[in-house]
Amino acid sequence: MEQFDVIIAGAGPAGLTAAVELGRDFKVLLLEKRKPGTTNATWYSYADRAKEYGLDEAVAVRTDYIKFTSPTETHFMRDDCVIFDHHKVMQIWLERARENGVDIRQEEFLDYKNAAGGVEIQTDKGSYFAPLLIDAMGINSKIVRKNDLIKRKDAWVIYGARLKNVDFENPQQLEYYPLNDDANTYVGIHPISNTETNFYLFKGEKNTLGKPEELKEKFEEVLRKTQPNAEKLETLSGSIVSGSLKKYALDHIIFFGSSGMLNPDGCGMGFNEILKKHRIFAAAVSKALKSHRLDQKSLEKVAEKLRDQEVIHFQKIIGAFSLYFIKSTSKWDGGVKWLNAMGEDSKNWMRNEMDLDWLKKANIRLHKSIPISETVKMIPMDELPFIMGQLVRFTHKALLSKVREGVKVLPGLPGFPGLPGLKSGETDEHN
Repeated sequence: MEQFDVIIAGAGPAGLTAAVELGRDFKVLLLEKRKPGTTNATWYSYADRAKEYGLDEAVAVRTDYIKFTSPTETHFMRDDCVIFDHHKVMQIWLERARENGVDIRQEEFLDYKNAAGGVEIQTDKGSYFAPLLIDAMGINSKIVRKNDLIKRKDAWVIYGARLKNVDFENPQQLEYYPLNDDANTYVGIHPISNTETNFYLFKGEKNTLGKPEELKEKFEEVLRKTQPNAEKLETLSGSIVSGSLKKYALDHIIFFGSSGMLNPDGCGMGFNEILKKHRIFAAAVSKALKSHRLDQKSLEKVAEKLRDQEVIHFQKIIGAFSLYFIKSTSKWDGGVKWLNAMGEDSKNWMRNEMDLDWLKKANIRLHKSIPISETVKMIPMDELPFIMGQLVRFTHKALLSKVREGVKVLPGLPGFPGLPGLKSGETDEHN
């Protein structure tokens, strides 16, 4: 039986980036059931991240905003955005992994069993052993399913295509707009050249991982109406899952990427989270390997390094409201109103770059732009205690932070008792 220091199951962005980093110091086996270096995803990010992680050559289009549209509202989220050619991104990482000595094989992971000092895995082509197995197999991870580890799950379900010769407005835009149908379907547009565009539908699903193929018929209908002459070059499909696991590691096994629920609730994409966190993850894994601390408890501490609990709680609120907004009669107007109320700060939401001060402002502006009486109607009664409890918790923490700073805090804002007021002599420019 061949032995390695680390086995990584899954060669998507999570598995490839982990392999690139760990391949420098360890003997790594990377397994992928499909052809390694391929994907059916579509990604945007930001110019600073493209530069930091060496992906400039994979940038297809640059733009200074993301456009969000609802029936009566429009928000331009100002930022230095980039849209990647997803194939080039994967090839860059694949080449880096090979350069770092990673053994990459097209084999399907079938099962695993614990063995002395590590894990034995079985593929459709052989058996292997390693002290550590990184599960980067995504939302359909066999290990997650086998151990019944999913505690909560929601998903943005996606289906679309890369199109050629489309007649989009010029200049092309990174844009999202609703169809305003009963299924609350949204359109996403990621232009990647003057002649090709990634065009797809997506919708929010609660308590399910979703089935992208269920959007195929609707996608074909929208395509016929909006781009009847477009040539489909390839299919784009998948689910951006968010939620939580009962455990983020087992003995000698740790989860990364979608299998580890890395995608944030209601903001950003898992791809961007992987860009931001793969080096943090790999450094912590490397330390655990070198110290031979690969038990479940130690590996969970590694997983915790990827999660800011304050931000996660806020993401759950925004993720919930994202689903509830589209169920309202105005279909997303509330959400886009909130983005407009956030102004230039809205970009921190999609970037998933939020500190306590940002959370406080977002909390206040959410409920100044969308009355509590309206949002309460959107929320199912079984989730109302959680949502309201988290809002109160954030308010309390924001208030305490100001008190610690020695700032005099005035009574709560009208219409939302308990929210921190303004500092003495301060005016609220957002009134």
